[in-house]
Amino acid sequence: MGACVSSLHSTPATETTAKTKAREAESFRRASTIMVMDMKGEILEYMHPIPASHVISDNPAFFLCNSESLYIGTCMPRVPDEEELLPGRIYFLVPLSRSHNPLSLTLLCDLAVKASYALVNVINRASLQRHSL
Repeated sequence: MGACVSSLHSTPATETTAKTKAREAESFRRASTIMVMDMKGEILEYMHPIPASHVISDNPAFFLCNSESLYIGTCMPRVPDEEELLPGRIYFLVPLSRSHNPLSLTLLCDLAVKASYALVNVINRASLQRHSL
Protein backbone atom coordinates (compact mmCIF):
# COMPACT_ATOMS: atom_id res chain seq x y z
CA MET A 1 0.00 0.00 0.00
CA GLY A 2 1.12 3.53 -0.73
CA ALA A 3 1.03 6.49 1.56
CA CYS A 4 -0.75 9.73 0.84
CA VAL A 5 0.70 12.90 2.30
CA SER A 6 -0.91 16.31 2.25
CA SER A 7 -0.25 19.57 3.96
CA LEU A 8 -2.80 22.15 5.00
CA HIS A 9 -0.13 24.82 5.30
CA SER A 10 1.58 24.88 1.93
CA THR A 11 0.38 25.26 -1.63
CA PRO A 12 2.43 23.70 -4.43
CA ALA A 13 3.74 26.19 -7.01
CA THR A 14 1.89 24.41 -9.82
CA GLU A 15 -1.41 24.77 -7.97
CA THR A 16 -0.77 28.47 -7.36
CA THR A 17 0.12 28.96 -11.02
CA ALA A 18 -2.99 27.09 -12.14
CA LYS A 19 -5.17 29.20 -9.84
CA THR A 20 -3.56 32.41 -11.12
CA LYS A 21 -4.15 31.37 -14.73
CA ALA A 22 -7.74 30.45 -13.92
CA ARG A 23 -8.32 33.87 -12.35
CA GLU A 24 -6.76 35.58 -15.38
CA ALA A 25 -8.95 33.54 -17.71
CA GLU A 26 -12.03 34.36 -15.66
CA SER A 27 -11.31 38.08 -15.52
CA PHE A 28 -10.51 38.19 -19.23
CA ARG A 29 -13.61 36.23 -20.16
CA ARG A 30 -15.96 38.12 -17.88
CA ALA A 31 -14.89 41.52 -19.13
CA SER A 32 -15.00 41.04 -22.85
CA THR A 33 -16.75 38.67 -25.19
CA ILE A 34 -19.40 36.07 -25.76
CA MET A 35 -17.70 32.78 -26.57
CA VAL A 36 -19.38 30.02 -28.54
CA MET A 37 -17.42 26.77 -28.68
CA ASP A 38 -18.16 23.93 -31.06
CA MET A 39 -17.58 20.27 -30.21
CA LYS A 40 -14.07 20.40 -31.75
CA GLY A 41 -13.02 23.21 -29.43
CA GLU A 42 -13.14 26.02 -32.00
CA ILE A 43 -14.27 29.35 -30.54
CA LEU A 44 -16.46 31.99 -32.14
CA GLU A 45 -16.33 35.33 -30.35
CA TYR A 46 -18.92 38.09 -30.35
CA MET A 47 -18.27 41.51 -28.90
CA HIS A 48 -21.88 42.53 -28.20
CA PRO A 49 -24.98 40.71 -26.96
CA ILE A 50 -26.73 38.85 -29.78
CA PRO A 51 -29.77 36.58 -29.94
CA ALA A 52 -29.08 32.85 -29.96
CA SER A 53 -30.91 32.68 -33.29
CA HIS A 54 -28.02 34.62 -34.88
CA VAL A 55 -25.59 31.76 -34.12
CA ILE A 56 -28.12 29.01 -34.86
CA SER A 57 -29.02 30.49 -38.26
CA ASP A 58 -25.44 29.77 -39.37
CA ASN A 59 -25.52 26.29 -37.77
CA PRO A 60 -29.00 24.80 -38.33
CA ALA A 61 -28.00 21.24 -37.32
CA PHE A 62 -26.95 22.46 -33.85
CA PHE A 63 -28.34 24.01 -30.69
CA LEU A 64 -26.75 26.27 -28.09
CA CYS A 65 -26.25 25.33 -24.47
CA ASN A 66 -25.03 27.67 -21.72
CA SER A 67 -21.93 26.18 -20.08
CA GLU A 68 -23.32 27.19 -16.69
CA SER A 69 -26.40 24.99 -17.17
CA LEU A 70 -24.78 21.58 -17.57
CA TYR A 71 -25.48 18.74 -15.17
CA ILE A 72 -24.33 15.14 -15.48
CA GLY A 73 -27.18 12.73 -16.15
CA THR A 74 -29.53 15.36 -17.61
CA CYS A 75 -30.07 16.51 -21.16
CA MET A 76 -28.20 19.66 -22.13
CA PRO A 77 -30.75 22.48 -21.99
CA ARG A 78 -31.19 24.52 -25.15
CA VAL A 79 -30.79 28.26 -25.08
CA PRO A 80 -34.06 29.61 -26.58
CA ASP A 81 -33.60 31.23 -29.99
CA GLU A 82 -34.88 34.58 -28.73
CA GLU A 83 -32.58 34.64 -25.68
CA GLU A 84 -29.75 37.15 -25.81
CA LEU A 85 -26.25 35.69 -25.44
CA LEU A 86 -24.30 37.64 -22.84
CA PRO A 87 -20.65 38.70 -22.64
CA GLY A 88 -18.61 36.74 -20.14
CA ARG A 89 -20.40 33.49 -20.84
CA ILE A 90 -19.33 30.40 -22.73
CA TYR A 91 -21.92 28.63 -24.85
CA PHE A 92 -21.51 25.24 -26.50
CA LEU A 93 -22.69 24.58 -30.03
CA VAL A 94 -24.03 21.02 -29.76
CA PRO A 95 -25.31 18.75 -32.57
CA LEU A 96 -29.09 18.28 -32.50
CA SER A 97 -28.45 14.52 -32.40
CA ARG A 98 -27.26 14.96 -28.79
CA SER A 99 -30.28 16.96 -27.65
CA HIS A 100 -32.04 13.99 -26.02
CA ASN A 101 -28.97 12.26 -24.60
CA PRO A 102 -28.14 12.75 -20.93
CA LEU A 103 -24.78 14.46 -20.40
CA SER A 104 -22.10 11.98 -19.42
CA LEU A 105 -19.12 12.69 -17.20
CA THR A 106 -16.87 11.83 -20.15
CA LEU A 107 -18.50 14.40 -22.43
CA LEU A 108 -18.51 17.06 -19.71
CA CYS A 109 -14.79 16.50 -19.08
CA ASP A 110 -14.10 16.60 -22.82
CA LEU A 111 -15.94 19.92 -23.14
CA ALA A 112 -14.17 21.34 -20.08
CA VAL A 113 -10.72 20.43 -21.41
CA LYS A 114 -11.48 21.85 -24.86
CA ALA A 115 -12.90 25.03 -23.35
CA SER A 116 -9.83 25.41 -21.14
CA TYR A 117 -7.44 25.09 -24.10
CA ALA A 118 -9.58 27.45 -26.18
CA LEU A 119 -9.60 30.06 -23.39
CA VAL A 120 -5.82 29.87 -23.05
CA ASN A 121 -5.49 30.45 -26.80
CA VAL A 122 -7.86 33.43 -26.66
CA ILE A 123 -5.95 34.91 -23.72
CA ASN A 124 -2.62 34.39 -25.49
CA ARG A 125 -3.93 36.10 -28.65
CA ALA A 126 -5.25 39.04 -26.62
CA SER A 127 -1.94 39.32 -24.75
CA LEU A 128 0.00 39.37 -28.03
CA GLN A 129 -2.31 42.06 -29.40
CA ARG A 130 -1.86 44.21 -26.29
CA HIS A 131 1.93 43.85 -26.43
CA SER A 132 2.10 44.74 -30.13
CA LEU A 133 0.26 48.05 -29.63
